[in-house]
Amino acid sequence: MSAPDRPAALDWTRISDDPNNRDAQRAVQSHLAAARRVHTDCGLLEFVERELDGRTVLDIGVVSHSARYFDQPDWRHGRIARRASRCVGIDILAPLVDELRQRGFDVRCVDATSDADIGERFERVFIGDVLEHVDNMVALLRFAARHLAPGGRILATTPNPFSRKFFRRFRREGTAIVNLDHLCWVTPTQAMELARRAGLVLCAYHLAKRFSPARRLLKRLAWRFTPAEYSFPDFAYEFSLRE
Repeated sequence: MSAPDRPAALDWTRISDDPNNRDAQRAVQSHLAAARRVHTDCGLLEFVERELDGRTVLDIGVVSHSARYFDQPDWRHGRIARRASRCVGIDILAPLVDELRQRGFDVRCVDATSDADIGERFERVFIGDVLEHVDNMVALLRFAARHLAPGGRILATTPNPFSRKFFRRFRREGTAIVNLDHLCWVTPTQAMELARRAGLVLCAYHLAKRFSPARRLLKRLAWRFTPAEYSFPDFAYEFSLRE
């Protein structure tokens, strides 16, 4: 996929040193509008598989909390490993990494927020629902960037707090209780800032959910009046190295 033209390199600090400066904020808003990609023909996991298909992949955070997921058909690392031309997995949970090795997966016990370098480079680095869990997101993105081959991309998925799913929960529960291991939300403006601090560029962000043809038409009409983000429970951020 092609990134937007020069706005992809937008750095708001070149416009102003004030993060509340209206010109800088308008530039960011314009950039994000150009960077948004909406996919209504596939779900999020299908989108991820499509983006990683046939490529060399470093998959960060493969365990998904518990070994009980390993035998489920929608276990993400299993599906990615089948689609990639080569896939290496990373996680910090040593006993579960060992179990995956015994099952034949190429996985390493490495802290992906460290300065470690596993000595290989990949066309894609995938960070699936990990950003919101770690103490140092910038270090995580730098680790990912360190392992990119020339022209490679980072794809990072994370929940979308602006979606109908979470809005309904907020309205119902007041203080919504979500995954108790989450530290934060990562919105598009925050993804841009994380990229800037990590020496990366947010070249696109993706919204992916499968709709029937009829609902697809209705949604596109509705998005003239309400933000598309409201209909999608996740973001998929696409980062590249700065040129």
